[in-house]
Amino acid sequence: MSRRTSSRIPARAPARTPDRREGRAPQPAARPLPQGLRPFESFEATFLGHPEGAGGFLRLVGVPRTGQDLLVDWRDAHGAIHGDRVVAELCGEGWDGRLKARVLEVKGRGDIPLPGTLQKQPWGWRVVPLEPRLGQIISVPPTDLAEDGELVSVKLDADPNQKQLRGVVVARLGKTTDLKIENRLTAALFNLRTTFPDAVMTELAPFPTSIPEAWVKGRDDVRQTLTCTVDPPTAKDFDDAISLEVLPKSEGGGWLLGVHIADVSHYVAEGGPLDEEARLRGTSIYFPDEAIPMIPERLSGDLCSLREGVDRLTMTAWLTLSPDLHVVETRLSESVIRSAKRLTYDEVKEACLDLSAAKRADFGPELCALLDEALALSRRLTQARLGRGAMNLDTEEAEYIFDAEGRPIDARRYPRHDAHRMIEEFMLMANEAVASFFTRKKIPTIYRIHDEPDALKLEVFAEVARTFGLLKAKEVPTPEHLNAMLDKIRGGPLEAMINTLLLRSLKRAEYSADNIGHSGLALQDYLHFTSPIRRYPDLLVHRLLRRVLRGERLPEGLHSQLAVLAKGASDCEQKATEAERENDKWKACLLMKERVGQRFKGRVQGFSAKVVFITLDSPFVEVGVPLAALGGNFWVDEHRTKATGQRGTAVLTIGDAVEVEITAVDENLRRISAWVLEAKGQDAHGKAFTFAPVLAAPAKLQEGDLEKPRRGRSSSAEPKGRRDAAPKGRPPKKARVATGKSREASPRPPKGSVRGTGKRKAR
Repeated sequence: MSRRTSSRIPARAPARTPDRREGRAPQPAARPLPQGLRPFESFEATFLGHPEGAGGFLRLVGVPRTGQDLLVDWRDAHGAIHGDRVVAELCGEGWDGRLKARVLEVKGRGDIPLPGTLQKQPWGWRVVPLEPRLGQIISVPPTDLAEDGELVSVKLDADPNQKQLRGVVVARLGKTTDLKIENRLTAALFNLRTTFPDAVMTELAPFPTSIPEAWVKGRDDVRQTLTCTVDPPTAKDFDDAISLEVLPKSEGGGWLLGVHIADVSHYVAEGGPLDEEARLRGTSIYFPDEAIPMIPERLSGDLCSLREGVDRLTMTAWLTLSPDLHVVETRLSESVIRSAKRLTYDEVKEACLDLSAAKRADFGPELCALLDEALALSRRLTQARLGRGAMNLDTEEAEYIFDAEGRPIDARRYPRHDAHRMIEEFMLMANEAVASFFTRKKIPTIYRIHDEPDALKLEVFAEVARTFGLLKAKEVPTPEHLNAMLDKIRGGPLEAMINTLLLRSLKRAEYSADNIGHSGLALQDYLHFTSPIRRYPDLLVHRLLRRVLRGERLPEGLHSQLAVLAKGASDCEQKATEAERENDKWKACLLMKERVGQRFKGRVQGFSAKVVFITLDSPFVEVGVPLAALGGNFWVDEHRTKATGQRGTAVLTIGDAVEVEITAVDENLRRISAWVLEAKGQDAHGKAFTFAPVLAAPAKLQEGDLEKPRRGRSSSAEPKGRRDAAPKGRPPKKARVATGKSREASPRPPKGSVRGTGKRKAR
């Protein structure tokens, strides 16, 4: 089987516009209209409020996602609030070229219950929503479900014409002091399904606790083959196992790799209550201290989990690799295995990378030989993958540490090493092999696709890389150049900035019934096959593969059905990602609320129009510093890679080291505020420069700090002249008279202000 090199990343960057050569700012490129929409043609959408002010966004209903919601100015919102179902139309572009829309009619309120705080007032009861995008207070009738000050779930009145927002309390969520209350509130904010219906549990009841011999007939019996699972130490479900055999040189050499995946499709009948619940959830959701599974615990943690020493049903991808790492044969089969050992990543590192004699003795010679060979093979596979143009972009994740009562006490970078990469390489090979199987046979399935990067964003990235000498003047950002660049800066001060910019230029991977390839992996055929316990598309792939292997007839209109399921899975994945990110912010607030006033070291992670985002070294959390708190009239460049201030003599870029002091923690908005005590940036000539900013404004994030300007020139762009230059021309007469009355009447600048208080010259 030959691998095809991806052409997802363009080999040549687009030519620069004449405007850019003449020194003028480039005009934003015309953005394509969302599929199915035309200017001034009405459509249905969901209104999403803006957490930082008036206005909001529209998320289209029944139209494939374009990666960007439509902007709605506050004057065009027609009274819509977050979650409303509306009818709208396109009405032009914003100041930055973003498509704008206006609301024509509000059809009704959202039907998803919202979490909030129940409060008793002299005039009655009300609920203050926790959703920052919903600024209105909800009036509710008296209730016996909760008491004053408790957290509740409220369902809004469906009538959008009421001037006062009304609702009914439908459930009590708990108190703000309850342990893990943030998990329940996150689930309520994103309408996550946390309990399984009775019909699902009834469907599970007849399943036996052990595998009957009748289920084993017709399957590959791999119970005598040495297999093992490698997972994080906190994992409760094990859905993948590996086996590896070195082929004799007399047969040409190479390896026989077996990737054994839990056969969830054997238990989940198509169209049943369990299948419907898994489809609605789409994916398991993982908070730092709790998981919301896609399928019940009896399946995910028991019957389908590849536990040590227990027979389990699997689907296996057998891959025969030649000595030069080509896949010469692929065989897919239903199987049954018995995992010999449950391993963790750190245990594999200790035994095979650190060569701990005690751990190797615990594993035994056969298992150590398998792991040693697997690690050596995976390193070669990684080099081959990078050689064909796959991206080698490592992202950092936070790992939270909890005390005995479940409170977060620390956050650190999640460690990654060759044991992680070994399993990832083998899973990638299995996913590609199954995708190629469906493609060759021209059988519809759900692919995992990743479109080519945005050409304009990639050119912006290339320009920044050239300024740092990472790309030559005429060099284009091909996959080979990008990987060489990432290797060169790995572990250095530029790594954070380059990784951030490169991620911005890449599009989001998603599920689709149409195969356009995977740009990030440089593969033409790729899907998800290896995690059916926690991803619904994997379960669908297993179900289709079983039908093909058994020679069963596929249903009519399969491609159309899969297209609908793929879109639903992508939406569920996006919602899960947003919920996990929001919960991480909540955990960070719980961790840092007792550390207000303490000082920490960190690095600049990014910029918005009014905020500098800083990632602390320890604990590994993100804090925000209002740009105004730096003093010196700092402004952010158009690419949001640096902030320049003090009349151009101080420059902060992504990756610069800083020392900050925590000033406030807002759990309602999930924000940690700080101000910079010392920063190691650059001066106007690019030389290292350490400066201590003077506090010029409150170092606490306020409403509107993250709000982008709605019209006119971007506030993040550098002005033509000096921003703090005196205005030209004579002031109006009223100003001259007011100034001449009494100079002493003008208020003195507050303590800590950057404005001077020196003596004035006598007239």
